[in-house]
Amino acid sequence: MTREPLPRWLLAILFALAVLSLLPFAPWVVLALWLGLLGERIHKPLTRWLRGRSSLAATLTVLLMLLIVVPLCVVVASLVYDAVALVQRLLETKEGQSMFEQLAGGSSDTSQPETDTMSVQGITDLLMSQGGQAWSIVRRVGGAVAHVGIGLLILVSGIFGVLVEGKAWYEWAEEHAPFSPKNLKRFADAFVETGRGMAWGVVGSGLIQSIVATVTYLILGVPSAIALGTLTLMFSVIPAIGTAIVWAPVAAGLALTGRTGAAIALAAVGIGVISMVDNLARPYLAKRGNLKLPTYVVLVSMFGGIQLIGGWGLVLGPLVVRLAKEAILIRSEAMATPPPA
Repeated sequence: MTREPLPRWLLAILFALAVLSLLPFAPWVVLALWLGLLGERIHKPLTRWLRGRSSLAATLTVLLMLLIVVPLCVVVASLVYDAVALVQRLLETKEGQSMFEQLAGGSSDTSQPETDTMSVQGITDLLMSQGGQAWSIVRRVGGAVAHVGIGLLILVSGIFGVLVEGKAWYEWAEEHAPFSPKNLKRFADAFVETGRGMAWGVVGSGLIQSIVATVTYLILGVPSAIALGTLTLMFSVIPAIGTAIVWAPVAAGLALTGRTGAAIALAAVGIGVISMVDNLARPYLAKRGNLKLPTYVVLVSMFGGIQLIGGWGLVLGPLVVRLAKEAILIRSEAMATPPPA
């Protein structure tokens, strides 16, 4: 008796449930795949040096990457917090001129002592003042910490898995994917291309502009120079005018506080150096990254991803758009090719 194949409706239900179970930590999985592929440059020589002990080489590679990535993430998180705190302080200022003066010269209101809400006592006072909502706050903070902890576990185990079993995973996908190995290779290349292109074309260019801006702020004695430099990095994803969103108000604040020379110097650096870095470095780095998406599409997909799923959309938005573009190209090429006689 011939058995009937698996019903399509059952396959669709099981596939949908599998996707839903993976979706909450999909960004961590994507990051693990990118970092795992990057770690192969360390893993392969280590494996040869350890005489084929792939698991031991993968463990050492992951530990080495964590020694670099974890401190970097802590520093970046601290800088982002300082930048967000600076913006929040400025938004609380009622008048525009006062905002510019505060940006360039620090807080002008010294009548009330500054409260460190991030200290242990500050957090305790906050929880006590919330009364019945204290437990809800603790639960939310605990849930966020647990989510990040699980994400880091998935990240580490994913990098290890790519290094040790990545080839076997790809061979399984080649055998069972609902399209040809050639098209699977194209999707895999687009996936790697997106990670490399985002790192080179977006982050690389923004980092150069951020360094130039931060050094300028420090030389001119602008308060919160590091936080302003971090904001410059965040806004540098917007071509041409992104960094001006940060340095132009700072220059205006310097002028309003009587530091005309510093304001002119900052404006000159902003127009003549930072903008030139954007115009020259971004195309070069984007070429190195070889991301086959227009800058405008990358920008819209980044902000669209943030709007849909939060901060991780900064990465997942361009990735989805790039894979969609590859799917359209594969489909159009297949339709343009005449069927065999």
